[in-house]
Amino acid sequence: MTNKIDNKDEEPAPFFGSWKKIYAFVFGELIFLIILFYIFTKVFE
Repeated sequence: MTNKIDNKDEEPAPFFGSWKKIYAFVFGELIFLIILFYIFTKVFE
């Protein structure tokens, strides 16, 4: 008996087709928000 995980049993990602694309989107959104808040901070200080 092996404890091998079969990739065929993995559920597909709900939105972008793969989990890597979802993680990339979330990371990109995080970077965008950091830059946006930095700009707001500089403009309104």
